[in-house]
Amino acid sequence: MNHYLHELIHTQKNILFLQGPVGPFFKKVAEWLKKSGCNVYKINLNGGDEYFYSKNSVSFCKSVEKFPQFLQDYIYQHSIDAIIVFGDCRIYHKIAKSIADSNPNLSFWVFEEGYLRPHYITFEKDGVNGFSLLPKNHDFYENIGITSIDKSNGKSHYYSMIRYSVIYYIFMLLKKYKYSNYIHHRKTSLSFYASHWVLALIRRLKSKLIEPRLIKNVINNEHKPFYIFPLQCNQDFQIQEHSPYHSMKSYIFRVICSFSLFADEKSYLLIKHHPMDEGFNNYNRLIKKLANRYGVSKRVIYIHGVSMPIILRKAIGLVTVNSTCGLSALIHGLPVIALGKAHYDIKGLTFQNGLNRFWKEGQKPDTQLFERYRSYLYNKSQIKGSIYYADFNLNIE
Repeated sequence: MNHYLHELIHTQKNILFLQGPVGPFFKKVAEWLKKSGCNVYKINLNGGDEYFYSKNSVSFCKSVEKFPQFLQDYIYQHSIDAIIVFGDCRIYHKIAKSIADSNPNLSFWVFEEGYLRPHYITFEKDGVNGFSLLPKNHDFYENIGITSIDKSNGKSHYYSMIRYSVIYYIFMLLKKYKYSNYIHHRKTSLSFYASHWVLALIRRLKSKLIEPRLIKNVINNEHKPFYIFPLQCNQDFQIQEHSPYHSMKSYIFRVICSFSLFADEKSYLLIKHHPMDEGFNNYNRLIKKLANRYGVSKRVIYIHGVSMPIILRKAIGLVTVNSTCGLSALIHGLPVIALGKAHYDIKGLTFQNGLNRFWKEGQKPDTQLFERYRSYLYNKSQIKGSIYYADFNLNIE
């Protein structure tokens, strides 16, 4: 069992859920916690929350300025000793974290997409991603034992996520009058998402036609040697909260500029679009403009659809802000540099001397150190399963 989850059920009795992911995930976790002897409470912030967790819950409908007092009163009235959220950067969750930090009898726990994707869920105490308490001290991992990791594949959750999202935003809209003061961390228009999901589907189908040629080019080393730069979703908290530039356009500019000046003239840069961002952003014009400006138009290639394992097996290095692709690259033994805050940005695993020097000086990770780190990460914070899979079963017994 995940060490943090084990700690939660053995030390906390009265547990409060705030906002979860779209879908029934929090409801299922709550059911498991009740069977483990915990008392579970839930505060809903919008109609989508209420739809997926309607029983044994209360609604907060006032302005966010009144949420701190509401939450403190609720914690006191129900003797809450633990708060559980999905993602720690939403405005309501930041307020909850602030209250937990000032109360020694109240703990704060966070679910998030798995670090070891795509078939794991992350669960940590106090924060995730850039706020994770996972040690970044190289020496800490020297005495960590290496354990086997379940690498069996689960089912894809992409279409379940889409279905849950549609339902969530429909009920957010239907209950908008009730939760008129609610502040969401993303756009809430269903038509906005529907139009972009259709565009994403079209682009996915288009990439299916182009993908075989790109895969053939990669396999045949036509772009060899190459570095891979996987893009991230521009509005993701990984970019907005855990990186200094807060914009993927800024990172694209920085990476292309550095590549043109400091990488070997025979090398290529493959910039891979994020699959979840297909219908929302397209950086083709920007990349072409920058590549032309810096004289590397024939060496910078913008790709969609090609799976990461195929690319990682052929790449000579990976540049990322703080994507979980960095972990995948470390698994493949590639030199990696993280430009933002990343829990795996540790001396001996990632390059520590700046992007400009990375192109020629990047080194492969210390294999033993990485295996120790991954074993610790796996046992401490990962749960086998998918947040969005329709027949989800919390596999933590």
